[in-house]
Amino acid sequence: MLGFGCWSSRPNGEELVDTLLSGRKEPRIAVKMFVNLYSRDNPSFEVAPTIDISCHGARVVTKKTWQPNQPLSVRSIRGNLYSHARVVYCKPHADNFFVIGIEMYGPTGDWTKPNR
Repeated sequence: MLGFGCWSSRPNGEELVDTLLSGRKEPRIAVKMFVNLYSRDNPSFEVAPTIDISCHGARVVTKKTWQPNQPLSVRSIRGNLYSHARVVYCKPHADNFFVIGIEMYGPTGDWTKPNR
């Protein structure tokens, strides 16, 4: 099983305000795993696969469009990670799907380690 502990020195809840698209403040790992996305704006949820993940964000393939800065909650299905988050961007993807970048605020748990 892949253990994915957070190695970032960024304090929980601190935003990536000055992040440039060409240079990330945190490395991402290309891994497909499923997450639950829940929007308080639309009381429904979507199970969606990730493209890559980091300690404070992810790229996720979704069935619907999301608005930049739209608040949401994310929970890993395989692990016990949970976080409030925001949509950074939403771009068209293949076969009528979309890719969203999410920034998580104060995530708790781990992407892959289940609750015991």
